[in-house]
Amino acid sequence: MTKKHPYLIPLTTFTLALFVRLLMLGKSPLGEFEAPWAYQAWQLSHGQISHIGTQAGYLTLTESAFALFGSTNFLARFWPAFAGSLLALLPFFFQKQLSQKAAFIMSLGLALDPGLVAASRLVGGPMLAVAFILLAIALFWDGKRAWSAFFGGMALLSGPSVWLGLLGIALTLGVTRLTGNFPTRSNTPSREKTSPVGLASAVGVVILLGTSFLRHPQGLSAWVSALPAFVQSYTQPSHIPPGRLLFTLLAYQPLALIFGLIAGLRGLIKGEKIARALLVWFLVTLGLALLYPARQVYDLAWSLIPLWGLAALELGRNFEAVRDFWVTRAQASSIFVLFVLAWLSFTTLIATGGGELGAKLQWGIMGATVVLIALITGIVTGEWSWLVARKGLVSGASAALGAYVLAAMIGAAYLRPGDPRELWNPSSGGEQIDLLQDSLADFALLENGRREVLEIIVLADNEALPWALRGFSEVDFRETVSLDAPPPVLITNDVDIPQPWEDVYRGQDFVLATYLDGDEAIFQDWKAWLAFRDAPLEKEKSILWVRGDLFPFIAEEEIESDEIRIDENLEDPFEE
Repeated sequence: MTKKHPYLIPLTTFTLALFVRLLMLGKSPLGEFEAPWAYQAWQLSHGQISHIGTQAGYLTLTESAFALFGSTNFLARFWPAFAGSLLALLPFFFQKQLSQKAAFIMSLGLALDPGLVAASRLVGGPMLAVAFILLAIALFWDGKRAWSAFFGGMALLSGPSVWLGLLGIALTLGVTRLTGNFPTRSNTPSREKTSPVGLASAVGVVILLGTSFLRHPQGLSAWVSALPAFVQSYTQPSHIPPGRLLFTLLAYQPLALIFGLIAGLRGLIKGEKIARALLVWFLVTLGLALLYPARQVYDLAWSLIPLWGLAALELGRNFEAVRDFWVTRAQASSIFVLFVLAWLSFTTLIATGGGELGAKLQWGIMGATVVLIALITGIVTGEWSWLVARKGLVSGASAALGAYVLAAMIGAAYLRPGDPRELWNPSSGGEQIDLLQDSLADFALLENGRREVLEIIVLADNEALPWALRGFSEVDFRETVSLDAPPPVLITNDVDIPQPWEDVYRGQDFVLATYLDGDEAIFQDWKAWLAFRDAPLEKEKSILWVRGDLFPFIAEEEIESDEIRIDENLEDPFEE
């Protein structure tokens, strides 16, 4: 950070974090995990309900955005994305403990981490709770009590996830206090006096935001229900096995994990308080996520903050060891090239198969890569010094692993948004929701001359449908329907077709939900998943039935045919 422009680097990393989170934010439709929260905010913006769910902060903020600009996928995800971007500012509050270089590295890691970016682009995820509670702590540490109270209040309005984070922070605080590893301030900043007016202003802003500017007073009391909801979640186990969380850390965060654990081990040996405190925080939050019965992969977001802090400490220490010169650059470039060649060989062998021989070649290539890296490092150590060799080794390895992390972030955020094979996404993938919306709009235009005027009866139980159909004038969710007066459009589950419908409707199936085929689907062929995100999928279809008289261009005898017409050749976006 430059002395002349102290806010330049924090502003730059925040802008980068915001850019990667907002880019193509509305590309994928909202799945069954996200859609209920967005739909509730849409209902609030139209005065259709008065109930505020446990995530009062998200609902009231998003409801205001919908009221001003209209309801879109982008705006439904905007506030979690914006909150996630604020995490990039977090390290600069602790740069006296971390060092300026480590604070910058940590900020860059939090801005581009695949898990944090994916969780930030998720409606109903933990990002509002993570960002607000950590900013409240950072501002309290920095002596800005009024702002700390504001973000603390917003955190309490962010749903049950905040209690999982507070539990981890409380346990970390207790362990570090008892073991004498709680980091102390150096060069204590001038403290803002606790002004009653300042605190009252912060509380007032929280009240205004929590109630959507006093339009929904029940939003303030909604945060109270978050704690019982968190406690109750311990009786509602998810289908996510604990092993998937550990696998996700290895697969998405190798850079932070490798250098973070090295820093933690160094801190234990040398007694560095900041490293020990971050290691305790990481282990506590990881343990809580693994033991949490209702666990989701995005619960790892609480663990990634201290992990990147540890990695930044180690990387900053190594980058400051010696000055750069041609030897460190040549060594780093050689190591980077070896990593790239090893990865290309690995993916090629996966793509072409090869059986037992291919598996031996994979391990042989990785072993040869390690030997060559050790040989290069040994030569540099012998001719120059270990410090020079260490910097070249760390620079090359971190560049290669950083490129892998960046590619993983691009895949999860842009190339495969909503795809359940990207493990950070708890929602089912259903790209054909957009196709269903377009088909319904075409039928509405054909029947009524307006794309939004259409009577639709929904018998399907897909939770993404209420949000997807919000733009149509008459949508009725039922369990049964009478064909004495057949409605123009029906949407049903993909089940046996009732006989009377054959003479009245024509049908087309749409893939509205896609799941991993089994809890251990990723581990069936983890190498294929690692290389190409390939894993078996289970598809859930719904059928759109349109009354035959809406097809004036089709001959009457074809409409009255006994054959059910369902196009099985409709392209599946997740089929490879």
